[in-house]
Amino acid sequence: MKALIQKVCVLALLCLLGNPVQAQEKLGIILMHGKQGSATDSRTGLPSIAATLQSEGHKVLLPSMPWSSGGWESIHVTVDQVFDQIDGYAAQLRSQGATRIVIGGHSLGANIALSYAVERGNVAGVVMMAPGHNPAGNYRSTDSVRKAVDHAVELVQAGKGGSSFSGPDNNQGNAITISTTAQIYLSWLGPRGKASMHAEAPKLPASIPLFMVVGEKDPSFKYAKSAWYDPAAKNPYSKYLEVGADHFTTPFAASKQIISWIDGLPR
Repeated sequence: MKALIQKVCVLALLCLLGNPVQAQEKLGIILMHGKQGSATDSRTGLPSIAATLQSEGHKVLLPSMPWSSGGWESIHVTVDQVFDQIDGYAAQLRSQGATRIVIGGHSLGANIALSYAVERGNVAGVVMMAPGHNPAGNYRSTDSVRKAVDHAVELVQAGKGGSSFSGPDNNQGNAITISTTAQIYLSWLGPRGKASMHAEAPKLPASIPLFMVVGEKDPSFKYAKSAWYDPAAKNPYSKYLEVGADHFTTPFAASKQIISWIDGLPR
């Protein structure tokens, strides 16, 4: 009888461990929208991705970021100050029971997800959906951006980083004027700064896996893999995916693969 009871207990334990709902780890997931975008815009697919992950038992935040529609044109925080905000989101998710943090985003959100992982190093994975905002490329190809960045450098070096400053940028080919301070403009538009994927991608630790998805109709499709994914993807669980979508709809097109990759993150 004792042996029978032990056998029943072992079988019950094996059933419990084999149940994916019971065994699944509770992750904390932060998903950030793109430049001049919105956390609630269902067309990108981010809200539905967040809802599905939440329904699986994960803890998910889809915050409104300082670069939202109307915010980017007068952005008032540096990249480092955004990292501090993300630290707060991660602490909130851990307080809700999340054991590890996954950081991801669309366009500029993907850019900052990568940079946050590089600078903080305490995340379980990075999800980059249609990564965007390319200060290094803009500096090389656009005279007005290069002149503005160089002027911002001069002001910062002269101790005038807090002075009012206006400079150009673009969002998928659409011209933008940013009215902020010289220091903040340089933080976001500097070609070697923390918002430059060319500068940050090689620094991603091998301990952090990366998922990157790029749409075939995205302007960065031809170079995103070689410029950003290949230098960053040192972990064997990393994955690069191409989908038949444009820059805006890439997260929606890849939603199933994104969710599956997050669910399968190695412990």
